[in-house]
Amino acid sequence: MQSATQSTHQQQLNDINTAINRLKKTINTYSFLRLILFFIGVAGLFYTINYSAGLSIGLGIIVFALFLFLVGKHAKLLSLLNHQQHCATLLQNEIDILNGKQNIYCDGSQFFNSQHAYTSDLDIFGQKSLFAYLNRAHTNTGKLFIANWLQQAGTETKIGERANALLELNENQNQNLNFRASLFSLKPDVLTTLKSKLKNQLPIALKFINTKKINFIITLLPLLTFAILAIAIAFNGIFWSIFSLQLVINFVVYNLYIKPINTAHNIVSKTNSALKTVANLIKNLEEKEWQTPYIKQIVAELKNPDGNKTYTQIQQLSKITTNLDYRNNILVGIVLNLFFCWDLRVLKKLYHWEATSTNTVIQSFDVIAHFEALISLATLNHNHPNWVRPIISPGFSFDAQNMAHPLIAESKSVSNHFNFAQNPSTDIITGSNMAGKSTFLRTLGINMVLAFTGANVCANYFKTSVFTLVSYMRIIDSLDAETSTFKAEINRLKMILELTQSHPNTLVLIDEMLRGTNSKDKYEGSKALVEKLVSQQTSTLFATHDLQIAQLEQQYPTQIRNFNFDVKIDGDEMFFDYKIKTGECKTFNAAVLLKAIGLG
Repeated sequence: MQSATQSTHQQQLNDINTAINRLKKTINTYSFLRLILFFIGVAGLFYTINYSAGLSIGLGIIVFALFLFLVGKHAKLLSLLNHQQHCATLLQNEIDILNGKQNIYCDGSQFFNSQHAYTSDLDIFGQKSLFAYLNRAHTNTGKLFIANWLQQAGTETKIGERANALLELNENQNQNLNFRASLFSLKPDVLTTLKSKLKNQLPIALKFINTKKINFIITLLPLLTFAILAIAIAFNGIFWSIFSLQLVINFVVYNLYIKPINTAHNIVSKTNSALKTVANLIKNLEEKEWQTPYIKQIVAELKNPDGNKTYTQIQQLSKITTNLDYRNNILVGIVLNLFFCWDLRVLKKLYHWEATSTNTVIQSFDVIAHFEALISLATLNHNHPNWVRPIISPGFSFDAQNMAHPLIAESKSVSNHFNFAQNPSTDIITGSNMAGKSTFLRTLGINMVLAFTGANVCANYFKTSVFTLVSYMRIIDSLDAETSTFKAEINRLKMILELTQSHPNTLVLIDEMLRGTNSKDKYEGSKALVEKLVSQQTSTLFATHDLQIAQLEQQYPTQIRNFNFDVKIDGDEMFFDYKIKTGECKTFNAAVLLKAIGLG
């Protein structure tokens, strides 16, 4: 059964598909009209050329103008069709994600880092990760924004401001879709590449153009060329030879600078389509009246000291690159450069543009990426209207009602209530194999990560302070680093101790520590760590099978709490409810599992 959100996406997708079919029919009509116009033009010229040259020329001009009009209209319709098809693809992706299928956007594997304090243990990056589920950023810069938010908690103020911004973006779902669809037609590295070209390469490539010699050439040669041409037309004779000689001189002068011209052109060539897309996106952002301070602050980064709009500066660059690309047509390029010193003239304009506009335009790329990241979170909120906005509380607190794992399908997930003690404590969680201890730790951790970005969380109520998270769950050896499992565990323990000592509001999530050593050392090490964390008053959730650790509550009754996930055993059958309960676990299932494979 479809959710209300899925039904909304499906209806919007149906409407867009209908519009796409209409567009295709219209495009076919314009293609047919162009063909008919071509035959009419040929026939008209054939019949009129014997009667009147003026009539033939007039007819040719009219047919050519109409043909150009149809070509332009056809190109615009194709562009609109391409955009609508991207919208349809993205809407279908939203439906697929809600049905448990893979997101077509990047899964963030490039950000995976087993040495990070928590991202590896909490499934933040990689296949079937939180990033893979929520990412709607197409550009590499946009992905980086999201990755940074997921790797480090924002401040209490920043989280609240961002959450308010997501509310405003949620009211503009069509605009969000169009924003994403526009970027979807570009290469993921487009903003990074453009930024590097404009900031690092272009200023160096254009240094040659800022000389009096170039200014003299640009000014004098075209004037001299047209003056000699006018004289040759008026007086004929030897002046045509002089005009030909002048063209040769122009050609020689042009070729003296062909290498730096080619270098500069290669930097900005093939960027026109991306520039037009970026200009349109920035125009929409600049002209909209935003309400939330967070978004206003982002858009304010586009303001120019001279009052010009940033999108107009990008449009100017697009026009300059278009003019420079005329040289790609050999015939047109020869004429323009022999008569107008075209390439040098255009590069002179590009030099002046670079001196006044580069910094603001580069900043606009980060603004676009920032919006991509925000739209990703807003889309997550929109797709899950039953999730709740977290309350970010100062000091120390945590209280969650019906908290579930955001990456587990609602039909399969089990929610839990949980809250911290009034003061930091170490909460020991014991239980049977497969009873839900590890999933519970990850559920709490991943929802906190979501909350710290400003997004909604998978719960009915969620109140938390901002914690520095660190986890100890998936500890593995490394052949490349020549690290055994035990050494990797020691390294993680060292990280935990360093973080807890330097960040007083640290939350530690531990799942069965010291697997790489014997049971005696495991207990002694676990006990020592628990007592260290208790003495530091560090909030900790400690999942373990070792009941001896649970008995530490008797020694520290106000600083250690016991919880458990139990199992109901009926003969050889096991039943889990995956609900956390107070107290230490009394039932275990290892014997039943061993018996099931013939070892009991």
